[in-house]
Amino acid sequence: MTTKKGEITQNRISQLASDITERLRESIKDIQSVNDDIHVLSINAKILAAKAGAGGRGFAVVADAVRAMVSRTQRITDALRVSIDSTVRELMEINDFLGTKVRAERLSQVAENMIDIVDRNLYERSCDVRWWSTEASLVEALENPGPVTAARCAERLGIILDSYTVYLDIVVCDLAGTVVANGRPDRFASVGRAMAGTKWFTEAMRAANGDEYGFEGVHRGPLAGGKPALVYSCGIRRGGVATGALVGALGVVFNWAGLGDVVASRANEMLAPETGRPLRALLANGDGRIIAESGTSSASSASSASSATDTLETAIFDSVRQATRGFLLPDNRASRGKIVGFAASKGFETYRSGWYALVQEEILED
Repeated sequence: MTTKKGEITQNRISQLASDITERLRESIKDIQSVNDDIHVLSINAKILAAKAGAGGRGFAVVADAVRAMVSRTQRITDALRVSIDSTVRELMEINDFLGTKVRAERLSQVAENMIDIVDRNLYERSCDVRWWSTEASLVEALENPGPVTAARCAERLGIILDSYTVYLDIVVCDLAGTVVANGRPDRFASVGRAMAGTKWFTEAMRAANGDEYGFEGVHRGPLAGGKPALVYSCGIRRGGVATGALVGALGVVFNWAGLGDVVASRANEMLAPETGRPLRALLANGDGRIIAESGTSSASSASSASSATDTLETAIFDSVRQATRGFLLPDNRASRGKIVGFAASKGFETYRSGWYALVQEEILED
């Protein structure tokens, strides 16, 4: 066997099965050729036996026996041909199925890795917002409002942002939901904006203590200058104490494209060299809305999906919601000619996004 272990692939197995089929067919042709020659000899022998009269009758019997053996051999070769074709066809089908199943498991593993990276990264965001809400300069800006305390608060937020480049901005709101300071006033004119109606601010105000946080999923809002962002929030409490009375709220504006699009694109880039088929790696939220995506044409294609306007196909989403991790094969009615590997958020530490990662690979017709 000249094939190295690392080179044993689905295509190689298919090639070997085809080679065996071809060799057996050639052997059957050789047997048929020999049968034809024997058949001609038996006819000639019978003719000669007939010319010999009574003395040639014994040869006639032998000629008939030989012809009967030729006929029997022909039936055997015909049956062998049918059997070979059927067996090899079944072998090829099994090989295709196993190869597809192995590929589907591979896509599922990549999807699981994608959502795990997201959960681990966003866990840090939920920690950051709770930690920073106790900053003295933030508390002071709300307990003793004025230009000086607001400026000091904005300066402190800017220092934080210089170290945490994953954030687009950080804002501080008073109890009415009005932004009193932000860390990047040169980029985002957020001071004075009303945030009272936003999900993240409302959740921060409802929190029982400083150990709880609020969250608003992927959206394009004014705090991020229209870019896709997540906002984590936490109540700012009197004295910076977790059990103190609320004096306002902190919102950290996370750059979603810097995580979601990158995770999807890198998954695609990793899988693309393994196949010549079109790939699509994506992330979807708990409602099935696509919040990040990458295609084979360009890693930058994911940025267009960050508007979260597209949704997963209903049949696929229904299947995804029923399992923590798994795959759909091309013959599944939900996947319709695609291999789909998927994984749901299992969470990390105390954080769980509740989102899904999927990798779809189209099956190209021959």
